[in-house]
Amino acid sequence: MKNVITLIILIFTTLTVSAQIGVSKSKIIQNNSDYILDVTEDGTEYITYVVEFDNYDRHVACYLTNKEDDEEQICYRVAYIEPSSETDNWVRYFNNENFIKLEGMTWKDYEHSMLYEVVVKDGSCLVIKSYDEKL
Repeated sequence: MKNVITLIILIFTTLTVSAQIGVSKSKIIQNNSDYILDVTEDGTEYITYVVEFDNYDRHVACYLTNKEDDEEQICYRVAYIEPSSETDNWVRYFNNENFIKLEGMTWKDYEHSMLYEVVVKDGSCLVIKSYDEKL
């Protein structure tokens, strides 16, 4: 039973993890009615929203490319914040997907040029997914 639950979580995580990078700002807004648009100290726009699960909430932040005259902003980095109890599920997911473990809590998906970093602090698990141009 525990393996079935883990599989369901991994399948859902796979769908949600791969969904944001490369998605337009308007599509993110369209798919998340309860969102907040904000700006970092360095001027980067980002959208935050919450995905509710049965036993916890996942806070998602999608960082957007700079505004260009004729181009829509695109999400280039995503940060997920969950309870630290979800850390093992993330590590299992990365290992099951055969991503290459780099140093510490960092994995690389060479097929899609994605880099994942996991940070656990103050009872939270932060997963940062970003496009990695390096091979």
